[in-house]
Amino acid sequence: MLDQLAFDVVLLGYLQSDPIESRFGWLRQLSGANYYISTKQALDSDRKIRAVSLLKFSNISLNEIDSTIQSTNPDTETHSATHDSVADQLNDKLTFNYSPTSSDLNIIYYISGYIARSVCRKTRCDHCSEALSDSSDLPPMDFNDVMPHAARTFFDSVNRGGLKTPTEFVFTLTVHCWKVYEEILAASDMKSQFLATENHRVLFYKIMDRASCHHSVVEYGLNNYMCTHGHNLTQLVVQRFFNCVAKNLVSQLTTAANVHSEPASKRRKIDKLCSRSKD
Repeated sequence: MLDQLAFDVVLLGYLQSDPIESRFGWLRQLSGANYYISTKQALDSDRKIRAVSLLKFSNISLNEIDSTIQSTNPDTETHSATHDSVADQLNDKLTFNYSPTSSDLNIIYYISGYIARSVCRKTRCDHCSEALSDSSDLPPMDFNDVMPHAARTFFDSVNRGGLKTPTEFVFTLTVHCWKVYEEILAASDMKSQFLATENHRVLFYKIMDRASCHHSVVEYGLNNYMCTHGHNLTQLVVQRFFNCVAKNLVSQLTTAANVHSEPASKRRKIDKLCSRSKD
């Protein structure tokens, strides 16, 4: 305005800054709703915004991109055969001897309600909501002669109206997933074999697909539970359960790797500070 339009004075307060503020607000939200973001966070968030904008204006959905990648991947069949083989081997090693404690049941019951809510939000299907969310005041269900009354009490005590009460199917399947997952992590050979395979979520679902046919849970009908609209609720629940536990597993593996990779000088400093704090 000053150089080309020959303005004498430019009052910046009269300029519209809403688009700029909107952009910065978007960057802050992508950085964890943090007001003071770093330059790296701003650059990373800007790349995400450009990718989302490209998908928006090109009318390409994420499902189309995923299907295209899967169809052009020549190793898809090879990976599927590998997952089937590893899933068969791990399923044969399972003993199903792990049982959750009362504290574990409280957490599992809460997580199963979260999983039911997540699936219902994704499918937006009334039949899925009826199969996964229990809105009635029925007494708590049994699972292998274990009454999760304390879990239901804990759930009701923390519920302020926004939590979904899981049905017997969701809770039973989540408990079964927990038992299989804990047994795999407890055995070093099974854990190494599981981590050595790519796409762990697909592998875990294949393991659960076989483990759901075990005689201890076959009466619950956990294998390939479908709603009337064709949604595989077993797969959706298992995938979300693995997403929850995988975050903790990655954090544990990262912490263990960082401890072993720390320089000796840094460990000495930490030990020295810890010893001083104790004194």
